[in-house]
Amino acid sequence: MSFIKKQSIGFYLTILAVIFGLVGITAYFINCNTAYFSNQGVHMGLVVCIIVGIIFEIIYILGSEKDSTKIWLDAFPVLSGILLMVGFVIFVSLRVNSIATILSFERNAQTMSDLSSAIVGMVCCLLGVLFTIISSFFRIVKEK
Repeated sequence: MSFIKKQSIGFYLTILAVIFGLVGITAYFINCNTAYFSNQGVHMGLVVCIIVGIIFEIIYILGSEKDSTKIWLDAFPVLSGILLMVGFVIFVSLRVNSIATILSFERNAQTMSDLSSAIVGMVCCLLGVLFTIISSFFRIVKEK
């Protein structure tokens, strides 16, 4: 119980950023296996950016739990935010033409279903970025 009591709001916001990042990358993998988007394959740059961004968030949490006075820990939320944002931009750039095509010419139940996983993935990646930015303004552990 003392672990929960010593956590600040930054801890919970960072955990939310990690969760949204994981949901975003999962939705991307689901989207890559749909009928409409399966021919585009998996973009490794997007996968690496989001996964490394999530790992940096976890390192930041664990490092702050151990010793929050280390100045080098402050770089992890910044690097994580950058990587998650790059992953989001790659995700959008990979799907923007397909989204326009589906909404303009190929609108049917199957393509809209395939598109929904892309939209969910993009929104979750963006929420991960936003929660990373917001959480960087708060401490992980409460002051003693």
